[in-house]
Amino acid sequence: MITEHKKRKKLLYITDQQEYTDHGAIGPLFNGYLKEYYDVHIVYFTKFKNSFQAKGTDYVVPQQYKKEISCYMDSKGVNLSSYDYVFVRNKPDILKNILENREKYGYKVGYRLSFPKTEEIYEAYKANNSNSIINTVKNYFTKQSKKNLLSKCDIFMPTSKDMEDTFYADTGVRSFPLPAGLDPARITPHRKSDGVERYFIYVGTLDSLREFEKVLVAFTKVHSDNWHLNISTFDSEFARNVMQKYPTISKKVSIIKADNFDELLVQIDDCDVGIALLPDIPIYSTAIPAKTMDYYTCAIPTLLTDNAKNRTLFSDEDALFCNFESDEIVAKLEKIIDMSEEEIAKMGHAGQDKLLAHKRNYKIMAKELYEELESL
Repeated sequence: MITEHKKRKKLLYITDQQEYTDHGAIGPLFNGYLKEYYDVHIVYFTKFKNSFQAKGTDYVVPQQYKKEISCYMDSKGVNLSSYDYVFVRNKPDILKNILENREKYGYKVGYRLSFPKTEEIYEAYKANNSNSIINTVKNYFTKQSKKNLLSKCDIFMPTSKDMEDTFYADTGVRSFPLPAGLDPARITPHRKSDGVERYFIYVGTLDSLREFEKVLVAFTKVHSDNWHLNISTFDSEFARNVMQKYPTISKKVSIIKADNFDELLVQIDDCDVGIALLPDIPIYSTAIPAKTMDYYTCAIPTLLTDNAKNRTLFSDEDALFCNFESDEIVAKLEKIIDMSEEEIAKMGHAGQDKLLAHKRNYKIMAKELYEELESL
C-alpha cells in the first residue's frame, strides 16, 4: 500500500535569494502554507561557501553554479526527476537552464516574477538623464529574450496582471498572478506608538528612482513638530548620507535596520502610519507596493500614491492617499498628524481585515495556487 506521504507531489522552488534571507512570499507561501499540498523544497544561494548543503527541506548552493543549476543539483544527489514542478524566481539565466533540462527530467516549469528589474534599471537611466540608444536597444532585446523564455513555461506568476500586461504581454503563457500578501499567523492588532508624537515609518531603499527625497522635502515643510519618521533600510550608510541634505529635520528622523522579518514587524508595530509613496510610473503603478502588506500585518494604515492600481484594493476607509507631489504630500502629512488615534486604528484594522478576506491572504493563495497547478 502506498502511503499518503509518497502520493504527495513535489515542488522545487529555486529562489534568487541568499541563504538565511526572509523575503516576501518565499517563507509564508512557498515554505509555509503550500506545504499543506506539496512536498516543497527551496533552493537558496550563498556567496560565502563553496560546498552544497541540505538543511531539512532547503538546499544551499554556491552562487557560482547558478547558470548550471540542473547539472549541479544532479551531481549532488538531488533527483530532479522526482519533482513534478520546478519554479524559478526572477532569474532568466536560471530559468533558461531549467527549461533546457525539462524534457530530461519531466517536470513542469513555473516562473515567478516579483518585480521587473530590467525595466527598473532602464527607468533609472532615464531618471538620471543617462539613457542612450544603446541602453534602449539593450532593454528591448533583454525584454524580448525574457518573453521568449516565458512563452516556454507551463505557468507564469507575476506580481500582478497589470505588470504582465504592461511588460510581458502576448507571451501566450498561462498566467497566475501572485501578489504580495499577509500571513494570517503573523498579524497583530494596531498598537498605539509610545509618546505623543505621530510616528511614521518608511521601509525600503532611498534610491533616486523611488524619489523618496520628495517625501523628505515635504517633511521639512510640515508646520507641526508633532511627528517622527523611522526609515528602515538595509543601506543605512546611504540613508545617512541622504539625510545630511536635510539638517532641519535630522533630529526628527531615525535610520534603523532589520536583520529579519520579525525585527521588521517590531519596528513597524512601534509606529502609527506606514509610507508607501512612489512615483506614478509603470514599474510602480502596475502593482501595489509589497511594503504595504508589511504595514497592514501590524494593522497600521498606509499612505499610498493616489493611482488606479492602489484604488483597486484600498479605499478612503482603509488607506490614505495623495498624489506624488510635494505640496499634496505636505497637506496629507499634516492631516495625518492631526488625526485621532481612534481614526488611525480603525483604518488600520479595516485594511487588515480586507486583505485577510481577499486573495491577499497567503493561506488562501496557497490553496488557489495548488488548484491552478493541478489543472495544468
